[in-house]
Amino acid sequence: MKKFIFILLFTVCNLLIAQNKQLRTFPDMEDKLDTHFPIENFKDANGKNFSPEYLKGKYTLINLWSTTCAPCLREIPLLNNFKSSLPDVNFIGITYDKKEKIDNFLLKNKFDFMQIPDAGKQLESYLTIQRFPMTLLINKEGIITDVIGHVTEEKLPGIREKLSGK
Repeated sequence: MKKFIFILLFTVCNLLIAQNKQLRTFPDMEDKLDTHFPIENFKDANGKNFSPEYLKGKYTLINLWSTTCAPCLREIPLLNNFKSSLPDVNFIGITYDKKEKIDNFLLKNKFDFMQIPDAGKQLESYLTIQRFPMTLLINKEGIITDVIGHVTEEKLPGIREKLSGK
């Protein structure tokens, strides 16, 4: 009986630890966790750099994507629906793709995020991106809390919890 209780407690503890880390799925990005996301290195729609304060005061979801990435394209409808349920959260798409390519893509496809195109230099100077899609969760202080791969229906409750500050 003691052995059974020990195994049960051990299993429950491991499940709780795994659940807490379920969103941190990119081990090669661990060094970016708990660091400032340098939004000030990226340009807005007017070609000006964002203020370093831009991400402060609101939770943010940043989706790194490409128009040639099939998993990225498959998650866009899910991300659009998710965005509509969290009106107090910043949703930003960042891509290597050129602005013209993104503009043409958006004429035919809905992706309801603020888009930062042509961000190759900025991304490469800060991140090691080995695969797409990649999603970053940013807290109200502009700090990266989680790095997520492909966003799925199963991950949404954990993402919602993080973006709600719970």
